[in-house]
Amino acid sequence: MRPTKTLLALIFAVLHANSTVLAQTKAITQIANDFYDDGKTLLTSPFHWQKKDHLIALSFVTATSIAFATDEKSQKLFERNRTDFTNRAADFFRPAGSQLPFLVLGGMYLTGWAIKDQKAKDTAYLGLRSILFAQGITTMLKYSFGRARPFAGKGAYYFQGFDFSPTYYSLSLPSGHSTTAFAFASVIGHQYPQWWVKYPVYLIATGVAWSRLNDNIHFLSDTVVGAGIGYFVGEKIVHRHQQKRAEVQPNQ
Repeated sequence: MRPTKTLLALIFAVLHANSTVLAQTKAITQIANDFYDDGKTLLTSPFHWQKKDHLIALSFVTATSIAFATDEKSQKLFERNRTDFTNRAADFFRPAGSQLPFLVLGGMYLTGWAIKDQKAKDTAYLGLRSILFAQGITTMLKYSFGRARPFAGKGAYYFQGFDFSPTYYSLSLPSGHSTTAFAFASVIGHQYPQWWVKYPVYLIATGVAWSRLNDNIHFLSDTVVGAGIGYFVGEKIVHRHQQKRAEVQPNQ
């Protein structure tokens, strides 16, 4: 994903997040510690999975396998059903997988700062960290797999892995837009679990994934894997944050 002015502004704003902690430590040190702890959490989380986590992982593997096996058929299905209406709908959803989450997170942080809502500021910070981590994982996998995109005309199963000078045509798996959309949705959904917040953000994230299929930019399995990465990273980073908050609050 290309860096934007919004992203730079949000990163700068992060330097002022968590005012209670930052009053005692330098902002840059706190941010480095947060990213280190996030990375450690993501790496070690499989060793601490509960039954629910194993079921989610099994569902993800099953969905990915089915999607991968049917990629060529599903691509043709979306291609046949592409219309002016679906193109307009895709135009509506697509920004929610690129710049829009950063705009929303930036607005959320500024609103939280203005009305002294720490949860809003925390959510913006968690969202930024989750998207950056999820995109880092997705980018690494893109170069590792080197999968050709649907419009390249090489079929669903053409891979040229570890080619570090690839063209845009060969970075299909996973979908970066789906990763961003679901990382954002996961953070918002777990921070604000009310149905009228959670369901709409996941619906929009699903719309982003669908738009990539409609546009013939990704195969179905690309979007499933991207969505899984985004959801997993967002959920684990928010869960660690909520655990820390729960440990601190009884002592306040």
